[in-house]
Amino acid sequence: MCRGGRMFAPTKIWRRWHIKVNHNEKKYATASAIAATALQSVVLARGHRIEKIPEIPLVVSSDLESVQKTKDAVAALKAVGAHKDVIKVIKSKKLRAGKGKLRNRRWTQRKGPLVVYAQDNGLVKAFRNVPGVETANVKSLGLLQLAPGSHLGRFVIWTESAFAALDSVYETTPANIITNTDVARLINSAEIQSVTRPAGQATQKRTHVLKKNPLKNKQVALRLNPYAKAFAAKKQTAKKA
Repeated sequence: MCRGGRMFAPTKIWRRWHIKVNHNEKKYATASAIAATALQSVVLARGHRIEKIPEIPLVVSSDLESVQKTKDAVAALKAVGAHKDVIKVIKSKKLRAGKGKLRNRRWTQRKGPLVVYAQDNGLVKAFRNVPGVETANVKSLGLLQLAPGSHLGRFVIWTESAFAALDSVYETTPANIITNTDVARLINSAEIQSVTRPAGQATQKRTHVLKKNPLKNKQVALRLNPYAKAFAAKKQTAKKA
């Protein structure tokens, strides 16, 4: 409905594209997504075709980082048994339903393997024309690449140097994780008991306690306001007078 050239209730032109996330929280989420790529059942459940993959996680030689041409990149994928996942991506391409066809996103297709490298010696240029295949530096891995659509288990191909760099990028043993799993022994140890406060008197919480209105119940009113009895007596005397 238009009035004076203005549309009633127009759609919002702003979007909340970015949300601030704590640095440690984002780091733990990325580390969890990386750990999920090493679980074969999770990767299969996401739809990747890894039946011919020798092992998960798949670590290949660092010579892959020096690949210059797309035909060599495709040959490398065939050699490790990962080209079947690329074929799945090619067959999944279809026309998008709805008005998205008019907004520069006419086609949809599935996600293929993610190639993680340490040094780009031509790898990015070689893989950029392979359908569904994405590349990422090990130092700048993101959740949108490791878990597209918030689904864990992306099929990741690691180069040997990138896989070795994970220990330096992500700490293997965070400082706030205990090494001794016997928590009862730790709590009862002399070192901890010497600095803890003694246990207080045991109290039991009463359940199903009936709440009473202090404006109507005299005992509750006296508990909350000790002057209530004197105030009531003074009010009664004023009435008699």
